[in-house]
Amino acid sequence: MPPIHAPYQLDTLLDLCQAEGGQHIARHASFVLHSHFQPIYSFAHRRVVGHEGLMRAWSDAGKVLSPYTVFASARSESELVTLDRLSRLLHTRNFVTQMQACQEPAHWLFLNAEPNAFAHAGQYGRFFPEMLDKLQLPPQQVVVEVLETAIENNRALSRAVDYFRDMGCLIAIDDFGAGHSNVDRVWRLRPDIVKLDRTLIADASENREARLILPGLVSLLHEAGSLVLAEGIETEEEALLALEADCDLVQGYYFARPSPSILSAEPANPVFDTLWQHFNTHVREEIDQTQRQLAPYRTALLKGAARLADGDEFGLAAQPFMDEPAAIRCFLLDAEGRQVGANLTPAAPTSEQAPRFSPLDDARGAIWSRRHYFRQAMKRFGELQISRPYLSIVGEEQCVTLSLGITLHGQQHVLCGDLLWQGPSEFDVRPGSV
Repeated sequence: MPPIHAPYQLDTLLDLCQAEGGQHIARHASFVLHSHFQPIYSFAHRRVVGHEGLMRAWSDAGKVLSPYTVFASARSESELVTLDRLSRLLHTRNFVTQMQACQEPAHWLFLNAEPNAFAHAGQYGRFFPEMLDKLQLPPQQVVVEVLETAIENNRALSRAVDYFRDMGCLIAIDDFGAGHSNVDRVWRLRPDIVKLDRTLIADASENREARLILPGLVSLLHEAGSLVLAEGIETEEEALLALEADCDLVQGYYFARPSPSILSAEPANPVFDTLWQHFNTHVREEIDQTQRQLAPYRTALLKGAARLADGDEFGLAAQPFMDEPAAIRCFLLDAEGRQVGANLTPAAPTSEQAPRFSPLDDARGAIWSRRHYFRQAMKRFGELQISRPYLSIVGEEQCVTLSLGITLHGQQHVLCGDLLWQGPSEFDVRPGSV
């Protein structure tokens, strides 16, 4: 077949799609293309909220071919755009036909964009809006997925994203966290959905550091204005990790494999009942365990605050807290967050200290007003606060800080105590008062 000199337009591509066995298939060159759909679920709703259209391809001889092989066969830019259009048309036509047949409530169709063809979106006519209008699929039900790591030209990437967004479609960044994903592109592209590459969840299931970082990454993406979808979930453990990390959406073999048919949005998938039961049980056990673990430290810090109010010297008042086994430091801040005096540390170190952080040991006069534990203690003055686990700048430990707003000599202060954080099973506490 000679190279295509101009991308095929809608009418020509519609002729390439044929009804066969209740589905539409498409033929191009020596390829036969089919649609499969993988459901995308909402954790909160416990049901299907969308489907991702996936290409399945065979040669005329019946050999299974990967989508990469199909797109790599294009001998010109125009032919590449034609293949990309044909793929999206095929998925959309099959999706709409099935949605109409079963009268499903509106949900999303996720469409992958071949990166090189995506970069030329809108430059070869108005194919995509014409296709949606012809097939009567509202643009707001379409999520265009872009593999941003495959497009180096930032201007072309932004232009293509704006083209689909102005049309009314949603934008998703695919495989985020794989290869050389750029966080700055999240700020510039403002995707509606970020799909986490499955390696992030898989690494979190095997690596404690990765597991600690994952919720922060999800939170960062939420603050950027994006929903977060965990893809490639294959086990219950991975599903629970995605749930614990506060991912909004999920897809993967654990929930459903790709199929020629779309799944009903109702009823709720029973696998979510098990997940939520396990998650809620874990949360309750974690809270109970945390309260038991923290009880002696709470009591000791409250006693220290009372002794300070009675006029005891700081070191003497704070000593009961420092006598607890996981205590690593106690310190006092003024109303501006400035540290009053030096850290009080245990006579026998809680953990082996490395000298590389020694320039930060002396914290006298340091200002900690930016810290969450200080702001919360001042906001809820007189109520004991517990921080999230974090890396202390004056040591190498992951720690949790207890903080309490107190009045000394008529002035507001915050009494703080740090304790060594031993991991989620022991001190995975949430910020707030106790």
